[in-house]
Amino acid sequence: MLQLAELPQLHGLPETAPAILDGLDVFAVILDRDLRAVYANEVARKSENPTELGLLRTIEFRKRAEGVLATGTPSHRDPKPDDPGAPVRTHVIRIEGDFLAVIAEDLAEEQRLTAMRRDFIANVSHELKTPIAAVGLLAEAVKEAADDPELVREFAASLVKESKRLADLSRDIIQLSEAQSTLRPEQLEHVDLRAVVEDEIDAHESFAERRGVDLVFIDSSTPKRTSAMQGRQSAIASAVANILSNAIRHSPAGASVRVRIAHKKRHFTVTITDAGPGIAPEHLERIFERFYRVDGARSRDDGGTGLGLSIARHSLRAHGGDVTVRSTPGEGSRFTLSFPLSDIPKKKRAKRVKRTRKALQQLTDTKGRA
Repeated sequence: MLQLAELPQLHGLPETAPAILDGLDVFAVILDRDLRAVYANEVARKSENPTELGLLRTIEFRKRAEGVLATGTPSHRDPKPDDPGAPVRTHVIRIEGDFLAVIAEDLAEEQRLTAMRRDFIANVSHELKTPIAAVGLLAEAVKEAADDPELVREFAASLVKESKRLADLSRDIIQLSEAQSTLRPEQLEHVDLRAVVEDEIDAHESFAERRGVDLVFIDSSTPKRTSAMQGRQSAIASAVANILSNAIRHSPAGASVRVRIAHKKRHFTVTITDAGPGIAPEHLERIFERFYRVDGARSRDDGGTGLGLSIARHSLRAHGGDVTVRSTPGEGSRFTLSFPLSDIPKKKRAKRVKRTRKALQQLTDTKGRA
């Protein structure tokens, strides 16, 4: 914590200076000529950030501060882009008398978000480059092979495949953007989670059949409880669809993908278990990253964009839930989607309603007697 010098009086310090610093939501202090902190705003008083506090003690800062005291010229310094260990922007300003105002802004989170956006744009550009180039080449090939129907059919089939990859990537980028946005009250609707899961299983039946995979639905939910929640149905359905299609895609022909729904305390869970190759421990922590692929070449061949798991996690967390994974190499993976519910069992609800009515009746009778 920041230690303030114990000075009986601050002669020459403008009365408005502390008030100005108190209005800032960043680290701000006033130093005397000996570079001792004589005033700190609330952010600085509560700060335990070693970067901001350590800044005041560095030789480099002392030289800057002494220069500002000597010349009266403010000193502004931005963090170095290539030094993530010093993410603080500082302003040192001389105020009336021999005092300095020091304002420090920790840009670590801003730098992290900027790096994420930069990486995302780079990844999107890389992912788009291949199918766009392929579409262009195939279109030229179709044109040049106009007199050869067999070649035209071959190139046209490849053209359809690449255009579908572009469409899937565009769709997933839009879904990811929606999943990362804050849910607004007007977007919330009544969502029946059991119905969503059943609809997605029906929708994936043909895909599973083409892959030679058997879809098995297991309902372990509590009949006396509803499976409803408030949320954005399209986002929830997309999360379930992404995990389910992933499980089918990575399961060998003849295997089964099991989908189990259940109630656990105040949550509704969807567990999707595949019989795929499994995921090595070193990859488990990263599979929810955007565009991360355990086997990049295989994922592209199977039609994956590398965004499905990231979309699922962002969607569930935006709804107050989450998705976790357990996997054993060579045996398969199990993804568990957890959705928070606000419902209570019907018996408990009936008892609560009965107690409430009884309490209201007693209150009414008491008022009548009074």
